[in-house]
Amino acid sequence: MIKRHFSLVVVLAGGLWLSGCAVESSRNNVKVDEAVTSRVAAGLQYLQQGNPSEARRHFSRALSLNDNSAKAHNAMALLYNYERDPENEERHYKRALRIDGDYAPALNNYGTLLYSQGRYQEALKLFGRVANDPGYEGRGSAYSNIGLCHLRLDQPEEAKEAFIKALRLQPRSVTPNLELARLYYQEQRYDLGWDYYQQYTQRVGRQDPAGLWLGVRLAHALGRKDQQSSYELALQNLHRGSREYRLWQEWRDAQEAP
Repeated sequence: MIKRHFSLVVVLAGGLWLSGCAVESSRNNVKVDEAVTSRVAAGLQYLQQGNPSEARRHFSRALSLNDNSAKAHNAMALLYNYERDPENEERHYKRALRIDGDYAPALNNYGTLLYSQGRYQEALKLFGRVANDPGYEGRGSAYSNIGLCHLRLDQPEEAKEAFIKALRLQPRSVTPNLELARLYYQEQRYDLGWDYYQQYTQRVGRQDPAGLWLGVRLAHALGRKDQQSSYELALQNLHRGSREYRLWQEWRDAQEAP
């Protein structure tokens, strides 16, 4: 009886000790996670301010606290993006996704890197995973990125579908409106293209040369002479050295030719 009682006490004591360790370990993990989050946030702030050395100090500290933090590896990848070091940028994105394959910021940022390198099929897969994550706030941007990938892959119907989904999630997005306007212009569906173009102009502020050049052509196709003249004037005054300005000059000369 004494032996059994002793055994039982040991088990209970061991259970209590293990439970205590688990609680303490959990508390420590929370503290570490909080410290990592704080370091990453501070580093990102320095990076936005154009101070990569301070950003690196904070990100390195975050990784020293927890080298298995997808958040910290994603942040370090962003630093390498800032420094234009795509090899190390990709290495940290891959590490982040080995740790957490569903970490949406790393999926989106890695997809952006792949897109910039012309690796559109690979980027499309990553953006698709982000877009299908209902808990991710940036799903609208992910669908916009999907649309851009489809454009590069010469898949206009798939691109339109993605841009429309992007606008359902983020109605005030600029890129989907512009790209849909461009796609419908190419299909000679000028009224629909104009509608999307007007949504774009209301949201973009100052237009870039590509937007103005599209506006010129849409306005011309619809006989909207006042708007056409306005866009042409802006193109001349603001973007005289652009490729679109030269295209407009060639187009104008062709229109005026007998």
